[in-house]
Amino acid sequence: MPKIISVINLKGGVAKTTTTIQLAECLASAFSKRVLVIDLDPQTNATISLIPEVRWEELDSKGQTLYHLFNDKLERTKVFDLALARQRKVSNLKLRNLDLLASSIRFIDIQDRISEIPSMTGFALNPMEILKSVVHPILSEYDFVLIDCPPNLGFITRNGIEISDHYLIPSIPDTLSTYGIPQIVRKIHQFTQERPLKISCLGLVVTKYDSRSDSHSRGKRTLPARFSKIFDDLGLPQAPIFDTVMPQANATAEAMEFTNTPVSFKQKYGRSKSGDRYLYEYVEDLTRELIAHANK
Repeated sequence: MPKIISVINLKGGVAKTTTTIQLAECLASAFSKRVLVIDLDPQTNATISLIPEVRWEELDSKGQTLYHLFNDKLERTKVFDLALARQRKVSNLKLRNLDLLASSIRFIDIQDRISEIPSMTGFALNPMEILKSVVHPILSEYDFVLIDCPPNLGFITRNGIEISDHYLIPSIPDTLSTYGIPQIVRKIHQFTQERPLKISCLGLVVTKYDSRSDSHSRGKRTLPARFSKIFDDLGLPQAPIFDTVMPQANATAEAMEFTNTPVSFKQKYGRSKSGDRYLYEYVEDLTRELIAHANK
């Protein structure tokens, strides 16, 4: 069975989607894993990092994004077809073992209505189980499933949590970015008390780290104790802070552009260095850690 990981932070701009894409492409390329990316974020950034925008527009117009899966339940329609929606061999690296279920900005229109789904389905379907009801048959085809979640803990995110073994928290080590982390851990723990969920925290990844920033240096120094306290207060097993610290680099943002034409993973993420290391080396180290933690 695959390792299913929801990538979550309540703060935007912390490299949540970037981390998801880097891990997915590295797992598929450098580690030869079969990977599915599920994009639940209305911003659709993971989607347009893995397929051309014109292809996304076609999927959206033909009703084959995850928005349409949820909308079908609200409108009692049957537009979404998993076989048509699943995009194979995605990424500008043309990775044969990396697939995608795309998002849509139209998620914004229905995210506050998902609680209506039980009444729309004669109480036959729980609003947290919409994604599970459709993707469960294909999950065994993958080694890893990475779910890019919206920056909230609403019903759409809870659909990702429902099927996940773990959740991963990417965060810049500053006050605003880390402020919501206790809420994430507490709420997901609460969800596991309300429903028989298997999910646990895989850990925290420090992202966009700028060694020249006093606030980043201070935050990185105090983060282990603050992160540990969250789990102590809830009586939960400790989750790690990953050893690999992802640096702030303009080249990382540029690597997310699908219109680029890299010939290899190393070229895509190795156009510049941070310190004395190429950026792709950080991604490989992070992915290696992810595999190790997920397999414990």
